[in-house]
Amino acid sequence: MNDLLNPDQRRSVTIVLRMFEENLRQAEAWLQDAEVNGILYQRKLNLSPARRQAAQQRVAAALEQVAALAQEIGLEPEVEDPAGLIRGELSVSWANLIESQSSKLKRFGDVNPGLESVLDPAIQHLAQATLELAALFENPPFTAAASDNVHADRKSPRPRNPRFKRQPHRGSRSRPG
Repeated sequence: MNDLLNPDQRRSVTIVLRMFEENLRQAEAWLQDAEVNGILYQRKLNLSPARRQAAQQRVAAALEQVAALAQEIGLEPEVEDPAGLIRGELSVSWANLIESQSSKLKRFGDVNPGLESVLDPAIQHLAQATLELAALFENPPFTAAASDNVHADRKSPRPRNPRFKRQPHRGSRSRPG
């Protein structure tokens, strides 16, 4: 039955079903572990035992339907490396941390003069730790040589990639001299 979909249709249906499966797996995880206690947050799924059981049954049935459909139309699983996703999330966290320094909090009102000495060093330390953690998820894998770059001055310009040479504008014509 692999001939039912053209390649673009296959890609579209695969993506939709994969996203649906991921949502179902997340719901399944929350139904099994109804409570998560973090440092600054708590998640608690408040369902009665009967509703929890009904939800677990529906999630399981939906996963079975996804599996059956994927098999029927010949969809293959894709192996994903979450390193890129982790790096992306850490990049967003880094930006949010930088935007939480005392000088940026002025947009919410007057800033206590003593806040800078308490908040900023901690935020800067967390932002640096975020960069270092993100480097551990780099591809190719983290090496001892890469650890030197983790602590490098972030304000220095990045070296240019020799594979990407600056090209003249399409509309310009270079004349031999």
